[in-house]
Amino acid sequence: MQAVALGGPGAARVGGPVSPVPPDSGILSYFPEWLSSNPYFGAGFGLVGVGAVMGILRTSSTSLQTVFRRRALSSLEIPSKDYSYQWVMQWLVTKNGRYTQHIGVETNHSKDVSGRMTTSFDFIPSPGRHLMKFNGAWMLVERERNNSTVDITTGSPWETLTLTTLAWNAGKFQELLLEAQSMAANREEGKTVIYNAAGHEWRPFGNPKTVRPFDSVILDGTAAETIASDVKEFLSTGSWYLDRGIPYRRGYLFYGPPGCGKTSYIMALAGHIQYNIAVLNLGDPTMSDDRLQRLLATVPPKCLILLEDVDCVLPEYEPSEKSPATDSRHQGIRPMTFSGLLNALDGVGSTEERLVFMTTNRPSFLPPVLVRPGRVDVKVHVGLATREQMRRMFVRFYPDAIEWAEEFARKLEGTPLSLADIQGYFLFFKDDPEGCLENVGEFADRVINSQRPGMVEEKAASSTSTLPTKRDGGTSRAAQEKGRDASSMSAVTVG
Repeated sequence: MQAVALGGPGAARVGGPVSPVPPDSGILSYFPEWLSSNPYFGAGFGLVGVGAVMGILRTSSTSLQTVFRRRALSSLEIPSKDYSYQWVMQWLVTKNGRYTQHIGVETNHSKDVSGRMTTSFDFIPSPGRHLMKFNGAWMLVERERNNSTVDITTGSPWETLTLTTLAWNAGKFQELLLEAQSMAANREEGKTVIYNAAGHEWRPFGNPKTVRPFDSVILDGTAAETIASDVKEFLSTGSWYLDRGIPYRRGYLFYGPPGCGKTSYIMALAGHIQYNIAVLNLGDPTMSDDRLQRLLATVPPKCLILLEDVDCVLPEYEPSEKSPATDSRHQGIRPMTFSGLLNALDGVGSTEERLVFMTTNRPSFLPPVLVRPGRVDVKVHVGLATREQMRRMFVRFYPDAIEWAEEFARKLEGTPLSLADIQGYFLFFKDDPEGCLENVGEFADRVINSQRPGMVEEKAASSTSTLPTKRDGGTSRAAQEKGRDASSMSAVTVG
């Protein structure tokens, strides 16, 4: 049977042999025949094509992943220098330890109520990725540590904590931060946090301290209550200052011999008004005007500023040959100047809502320009123990032997003693008021024979202090409203 031709004379015959595809009908037809017919070239060209396709897919995958992360995921980055970093780290330890398989340890030392040292361990997520669940939302926690970058303020490697969750759960970040902050506040409740300057920042120093009872520091007369009332009035009258265009700042100077309760009272006062304390060391050789300005502008909230022994660390009016600027250990550091200190306290760049407390053993060494009103508004003389203070201290230590308090004070009256001296004596007779009273005469003789000229001079000069005891009309508004007798505030000078 012959094949029938369809479609004209040039058409292929149905049922006849099939012609092979010409070699130049593919993409290789664009290359010379001697090259396209080379099997090695064809195989290599195929591999290149496969690689190109995989590269395109990889790029597309990365792009899609980037788009997905931007559109479907939300991230929160917390650097280690931020206050919330420690809050969140502690929160992770407390709330989500069960989700963390790789952990590190931090060892803490503290004292219990009896004064014994205790050790505790905090297990924290180690560097890497951790998965956790918070309020029904899954979060990826990534802790990164850069060992090549060191925080100059602490010497610790720079760290970053990154939280990632689905975009529609971004509101969980705010909830987590608030819960971590609340947990941190609860840990510090009933305690006073001490801050120290680390570089240009404030960092907590040690563990929070148990609040000292306000009535544990016994000042002369009603000075303790008067100062506390003045501080509370200041904190409650912010709008009054604002309406009258007066800088919302208050400065206090506590002066007197060492051991009489200046710093102790400030500690007790901070706990009484539920404030923390930021200790500023003006004697730091690396302290400069710029650093001081920044530190005072970034004091943690609800924190009073303490400058201890300010007479010993004041910068000189003119730099001496031995000033830190010429010390080889501090080359390139411009030391703090006296004018820089004054400007930081109440200059244009000074902040509002500030409580500054200064202490000194030698008030006559302080330049008048430093203690003028506006920088120091209230001056408080904290002198040697009076007879009334001795009696009150005895009652506090021996509440079951009140009847002997007056005799104890009478035997010590006239002896130049600080509150620290009396407290140290009481510690030898913790539960023995009778023994305390019997040996008080020997104690007084020993103090007198110790020949402490500073104490004797303080006693002799107490009636002629370099700072006035009371100005006419200088009583605070709160004292006037309550009708207090000005004589009860003789240790406090306003203005």
